[in-house]
Amino acid sequence: MPRPGQLTRGRANRIVRTPGGRRVVHRNKMYKSGGKCPVTGSNLQLPKESMYGRSRKSSKSSKRPNRPYGGALSSVALRRGIISKTRE
Repeated sequence: MPRPGQLTRGRANRIVRTPGGRRVVHRNKMYKSGGKCPVTGSNLQLPKESMYGRSRKSSKSSKRPNRPYGGALSSVALRRGIISKTRE
């Protein structure tokens, strides 16, 4: 979630139409993204503890997948890297 100073009107306030037909302003919260793999560019498969702004409450080990390079590389990129290293 960005700092409150970065939640400017253009980023945070959204005009939403209600079922009654009125237009009201809702204020969106912006959470951090889960993370992207630098090799494949896909989203990382992370546990729920590491997403949606709950990361401060849980321990560091519970936020990472239990495999080498967990939280840094996706499983596809890690599988490719292990296979290429064993072939060398």
